[in-house]
Amino acid sequence: MISGGKIVGIRTSFFSIFNQEKYDARTIPTAWQDFFAKTLGTDLVKSETFYGASTPNMSSETPMDYFAGALVQLDAPVPSGLESLEIPEGAYLAVSHFGPISNIAASYQKAYMEELAASGREMREAPHLEIYKPDLNPMADDYQMIIGLPIN
Repeated sequence: MISGGKIVGIRTSFFSIFNQEKYDARTIPTAWQDFFAKTLGTDLVKSETFYGASTPNMSSETPMDYFAGALVQLDAPVPSGLESLEIPEGAYLAVSHFGPISNIAASYQKAYMEELAASGREMREAPHLEIYKPDLNPMADDYQMIIGLPIN
């Protein structure tokens, strides 16, 4: 369950990892680099958890927006050079990804094709989340993060 708020950070556009022709593996890491560069010295960078948020679409011709940032209260100010995305309160199906983030495609496939179906729940309209702990190395074999699917 996410209690709601907004993600303050960097917005970028990308094609899904399932669209290998157009997928650019540098897009999301670049957004995170920009986020950390622009938030250096602020409370945002001190967050214990960081969030990546996207709103999937069904078009292979249209990129999705992705927000890299920190979840804050709805009334929190948005510093200059950053944007925000509202995250409504609601339930999320949490699917763990283990291992280097470069292997995340298999975890996404498992989340959408197996775990969601096995849960008996339906997706609701809300951003899909990636939930990261900042003290872990995303390239390490023991890396762990959460893929959050919004569900009813």
